[in-house]
Amino acid sequence: MPSRSTRYVAWIDRHARAILVITALAVAASAYLTRFHLPLEADLRHLLPADAPAVRDAERMAGRMPAKDTMIALIVAPDAATRAEVADGMLAALHALPPELVERVESDDAELRAYVRAHRHLFVPLAELTAARDALAQHLADAKAKANPLLVQLDDEPAPSGTALDELRAKQREADAKLDRPAFVSADGRTQVIVVRTAFLGTDIDRDRRVMGPLEAAARELERTHPDVRVGFAGGPAMTLAEHGALTRGILLSSVITLALVALVLLVYLRSVRVLALVTANIVAATLVAFGFAALTVGHLNAATAFLGAIIAGNGVNYGVLLVARHLEERRGAEAPEALAKAIAGTLRPTLVASLGAAIAYAALGATKFRGFADFAWIGGAGMLVCWASSFLLLPALLLRFARGSRRAPSAVFGTVVVKTLGFTRPAFVCVMAGVLTLAAGWATWRYATDDPYEYDMTQLRSHAPDAQRIREWMKLSDETFGRGLAGIAGQTFIAVDDVAHVPLVVDKLRALAVTDPIVGPVASILDVVPPDQEAKLAVLADLRTQIDEAAGMLDGETRDELLALRPADDLAAVSARDLPPALAAKLTERDGAVGRVIAVRPGASFDEYDGRDLIAFADAVRSLELPGEHPAAAGPSLLFADVLVQIRRDGPLVTVIAIVALLIMVIAIVGRTRRAFAVLAATTAGTLAMVAVCAAAGLKINFLDFVALPITLGLGIDYAINIADRAATAEPREALRSTGGTVLVCSMTTIIGYASLLVSDNLAIRGFGLASLIGEITCVLAAFVVVPAIVALPIARRRRQAVPQPAGLLT
Repeated sequence: MPSRSTRYVAWIDRHARAILVITALAVAASAYLTRFHLPLEADLRHLLPADAPAVRDAERMAGRMPAKDTMIALIVAPDAATRAEVADGMLAALHALPPELVERVESDDAELRAYVRAHRHLFVPLAELTAARDALAQHLADAKAKANPLLVQLDDEPAPSGTALDELRAKQREADAKLDRPAFVSADGRTQVIVVRTAFLGTDIDRDRRVMGPLEAAARELERTHPDVRVGFAGGPAMTLAEHGALTRGILLSSVITLALVALVLLVYLRSVRVLALVTANIVAATLVAFGFAALTVGHLNAATAFLGAIIAGNGVNYGVLLVARHLEERRGAEAPEALAKAIAGTLRPTLVASLGAAIAYAALGATKFRGFADFAWIGGAGMLVCWASSFLLLPALLLRFARGSRRAPSAVFGTVVVKTLGFTRPAFVCVMAGVLTLAAGWATWRYATDDPYEYDMTQLRSHAPDAQRIREWMKLSDETFGRGLAGIAGQTFIAVDDVAHVPLVVDKLRALAVTDPIVGPVASILDVVPPDQEAKLAVLADLRTQIDEAAGMLDGETRDELLALRPADDLAAVSARDLPPALAAKLTERDGAVGRVIAVRPGASFDEYDGRDLIAFADAVRSLELPGEHPAAAGPSLLFADVLVQIRRDGPLVTVIAIVALLIMVIAIVGRTRRAFAVLAATTAGTLAMVAVCAAAGLKINFLDFVALPITLGLGIDYAINIADRAATAEPREALRSTGGTVLVCSMTTIIGYASLLVSDNLAIRGFGLASLIGEITCVLAAFVVVPAIVALPIARRRRQAVPQPAGLLT
């Protein structure tokens, strides 16, 4: 009776055309879904769960505030007149953008300065006004006393002069000086900043392009007509497009490199252009179907999953290569259907274990709340299973349909290289040495894991492409010239309360935090334009007005003019939000018309926006605010980055434990409690610990991307080890290395190429992932070549020593 594999091959042979047609339709649908329904979301918000504080509060804030993101335009000119002319041109380009793109543009605070100047007395703290009034009263009393001819001075020292009044004069002069200078223009008049509040989140790539296209064209034209002028942009859409561009360029370049080099390696190994074309068609179809599945389930790519195409193709091609190599090996003594049946029977179980191992390793990432890991789990895990299924359904149909007559065996060079370089003698000695090295790697891993191995340098997570570097230089110029906090990571963090009466409480708490913790900086709120204690201040100011009028009659010249400059206007009255200038009121007004319930806080002088520890400390400080009856929403870029770091630290150990336990159960359940299972687990353990030890020695830190390399490495360890162990169970270990070992080396080389291609990315986080995964790939394939044959060969060597008194080798 024919075996199941024979019957299966016969079924495929009968239905090959239907399989190819259905596959073509599935690939076409997947290509459509990938192109039009799988956008790339470069924003870190898409790495966090929906209930993460930064994401949850950002959604709440987006529902309240019209402006969604902030970008700045900077103009540097040789003189003030040229700067003003170029600024007018840039403002014209900004005002030409539709309101669905730009909510408002801020380029001049003249209206605000005029408002503050008109009501400047109300912005003086009540305590200072009271002290000035009392000082002036004492000064008047002293003057009257001195003018009294009947007064006898009994004290040795004269009465103190109005020190508080002098301080008020000094502060008045300082305030006037500040009000005379526009906040959007540098002190020398040559640099101007324009703040652009967009009506959409910066992660909307299409709208980003609609904004930046006209603005960059206007900037180039202004620089052409004014050769000495420089115009640049920073934050918001400008940085989002730069990061997005780095990701897309990296994806394209790594895909091209992977495709070209993998094709070359496979051509050298398979020695048939036709067979290579069929293997390529199989993996391309499987990868596209995997991304079509991603479009239906996940709905987007993010910074962690953007490059999965190269990873799925580089890893998933292994199953097809193993099947084809075994098929061509069997083809030397059998016809195509029989050879294919034998190949499927010999590779089905080990490749299934390998694909399940990879899928389980990916799925372990889905057990966390970190959305970047969960998306990776769905797409990567499904991709591995789709690649395996395609290799045993589509690829056999392709082979029977288009390569039925192919008999040329794969190149023996790869197997020969493996045997000659890693075919060690003395299996017991190899096992002992492997055990010692594994223990040393385990010790290094423990030290690394317990010494806070996470990446806190934010510069190592961003793009280093020239356009991103230029944007950071413009941001640095803005920070140095106009102060930090206009945009970017160090931009303002907004705190929203439901009750406007809580605003003074929040402001006081934040300013108290700034005193004790310099990581918290300046606070801005409606209290800065609608000052508190106005009724009490007006009463004190009325007294001051009367005192100044009285004192002015006793003075003349410059002293009299200075005193009268302090005099409150007769019509000075309390102000409210209704009295604010329209442009200023727009900044404070929410979508429902409420005014003044949002407070802005900037990081302090000690804050380093590129230090993850500072980001976490700032987020903790801002979120420590407690209010009666409500929990205020806090949103800002620094909080988002902080939550990414915290979530990785929290979920990382969980992912590792789940992956290890699940893989252990899967191997034992499928392979059984046998020497082969022990060999597979021992090799996987050795390779994974060696990977971590090498990463530690290289100074690599864990970020939201390269942490994914650890479960992937566990899956690869299972993949290579199980294929060699399974072949060694039915063939002499040396022959297993020569045949399956050569194929495994080819598979490893294709994966190495996939990971190495990521090193060309401009995004340093992707580079770090590529390097960590590359190290894991090399350590795992070496462990599979060395540890598995040594463990499997131990009883063989023992039997040979018992039968023949002469020393025996490991594999002979």
